[in-house]
Amino acid sequence: MTALDNLRARARHWWSRDAEHLVYHFLPTPGTEPVPRDSYLRLWVGDLFVAEARRHGADVLPALRATVAMTQPNGLRGVRSTVWQAEPGQEAQGVRSGALTGWFPYSGGTVSVQACLYAIKANDSLRLAMDVIGALTSAVVPSLASVAGLGEQLAKGIDRVEAAIEDAGSGPVLVLDKDYAVGSSTGALHPGHIVVINTPARSFDVGGLALTEGRLTHDGAPLDGLDYLLIEIQATANRDDWAFPRLDELFQKAKEAAVRREAPILKRLREELLVLVYTCADLTSADQRRVAAQLKEELEEAGRGVSARDTITSIGRMVAERGLPNARQVAHLTLSDLLG
Repeated sequence: MTALDNLRARARHWWSRDAEHLVYHFLPTPGTEPVPRDSYLRLWVGDLFVAEARRHGADVLPALRATVAMTQPNGLRGVRSTVWQAEPGQEAQGVRSGALTGWFPYSGGTVSVQACLYAIKANDSLRLAMDVIGALTSAVVPSLASVAGLGEQLAKGIDRVEAAIEDAGSGPVLVLDKDYAVGSSTGALHPGHIVVINTPARSFDVGGLALTEGRLTHDGAPLDGLDYLLIEIQATANRDDWAFPRLDELFQKAKEAAVRREAPILKRLREELLVLVYTCADLTSADQRRVAAQLKEELEEAGRGVSARDTITSIGRMVAERGLPNARQVAHLTLSDLLG
C-alpha cells in the first residue's frame, strides 16, 4: 500500500466514523457545467475556520490536508495531495482562499475529494512538520497529471504527520470524503461550494446557509463558533492559466535555434515540443491541438526572421498576445500533420 493509499484510507475511516456528527451540504453557484473531455476543473479553498483558533489566536494554526483524485473511465487515476495553511499571522482572521489544484481536464470519470481540517498548536512539533510539507507543496505546480511521483513523496511526509496525530489520540476537527461525477445521484458534479460544518446535522438547518462576501454565514450571521470548511468546485471551457515551465523551456530553446538557423537542433527540439504538447495530460484534446498548431506557426515565423513576435517567450505569452486557433479549425489535426 502506498502513502497515498494510506492517506485515503485514513480519511475514509474518519469520515465514516464522524459523518453523522457533521453537516454536509452543497451550495451550487452559477457557472459553466463540466462537459467530459471538453472542460477543465479546479478545486479551491473557499473559506475555512477553526473555532479554537478564534479563542486562542496565534496559538492555534488551522491546517488543511487535501487529496484530490480523478479516476478516468479507462481506470487511470491522477492524484494530488497537498497541505494548505493560512499565511503567518492570519491564523484566526478573515477569509482564507487558495488553490488546491490547478486546472485539469475533466475526462468524464469520478472526482474524489478528501480533506482533513486540523487545529495545530503553535508550539507543537506537528506544526513545524506541516510548515515544511506546506512549503514543499506550494513550490510545485498543483497539477493532477504532472506531479504523480513527487505527490507520493509528499504523501509519505503527510502520512507520517497524520499517523503521529492519530497515535496521540487526536485527529482532524472535521473531515470530508466524497465522490463527484456528472449524472451521479449521490454526488453530482456541478460548480459550487462543498460545505462541511462541525455540528450534528439533525439539529442544524442548512436552509440558512449562504455565502456573504466570501464568508460562510447562517441566517445572515457568521459561524464563528463552529469549525467549518468550504471547498469550491470550479469548471471552465477556457482556462486562464497557461503556465507550463517544461514546455516553455523547450519552446524558448527551439525558438532560439530557429532564429540562429540551426536546422538539426531546431528539428529535434521542435519534434519533442510538439509531441509533448499534443499528448499533454494537463490539456483537453482540443487545446492540445490548438496550442500545438500555434506553437508550430510561431517557430516557422521565427525561422523566417519575423521579429514582431520576439516578446513571445512562453505559451502563456503566446496565448495572451496571439490567441489560439478555433477548435474546429484544428479538429482533425494529427501529430503527423504537425511534424510533417
